[in-house]
Amino acid sequence: MKLRRASVAVAAAAVLPFALAACSPGDAGKKSTAASAPSARPAAGAPNAGLLNGTRLKALLLPAAVLPKGYHVDPHTSRTTGTAFQPPASSKAVDLAGACPKLEASAWVETSGVPSASFAQTDFMNASQEEFNEEIDSYRGSDAQTVMTRLDKVLTHCAHFKDTSNGTTAAVTIKTTEVPKVGDQTLKAVLSAPEWEGGTTLVATRVGKTVITTFYNVQSSDMGAAGLGLTEKIATQVARAK
Repeated sequence: MKLRRASVAVAAAAVLPFALAACSPGDAGKKSTAASAPSARPAAGAPNAGLLNGTRLKALLLPAAVLPKGYHVDPHTSRTTGTAFQPPASSKAVDLAGACPKLEASAWVETSGVPSASFAQTDFMNASQEEFNEEIDSYRGSDAQTVMTRLDKVLTHCAHFKDTSNGTTAAVTIKTTEVPKVGDQTLKAVLSAPEWEGGTTLVATRVGKTVITTFYNVQSSDMGAAGLGLTEKIATQVARAK
């Protein structure tokens, strides 16, 4: 029998850098608002001008009702930067050597090494431990384009890799394609392995200075194909919010 490695524990660990980066004691899962003064619409000319803060991004995420029946929100992996923006930070070099396993977790946008100004993230699960994660990040300057270029580089590098977990080694294949007419730029990647039951569909879509990333891990043969349509719904809402 083929086994599908559960991504839930990995996904929870993957989002920890978001929480640890600016969390204060007693405020687990929430970003600190000390980074900048709360502002729904930054003034023209300001570093964050034209960006949506975490609170506004959260309102653009899909609710559970849009997903297939049986999915519910996992509050432990749903978070946002709120009304504040994170302080500017330098991008890290892409860690290709360690990137591939991180594509099997919800916060896979972090493989780009580019810090965002704000973000909102929600994770859904069903009784079968299948998972859908949605995240929207806002970026300053041309960082959103850089994120897409780097994600493409990571996905290309990880087209074939070995994954070992729970005592099982899987030969993972990633098939990446560009999807036209969805946002300003969209990449879809399907992860599969002979040892797995089902697979995972990753989608990254840029809309202006925002990047939407979704992670759909299922046990069915469609590999989470519905993730593209769900991502397109988010992209449409983001475009309307500009």
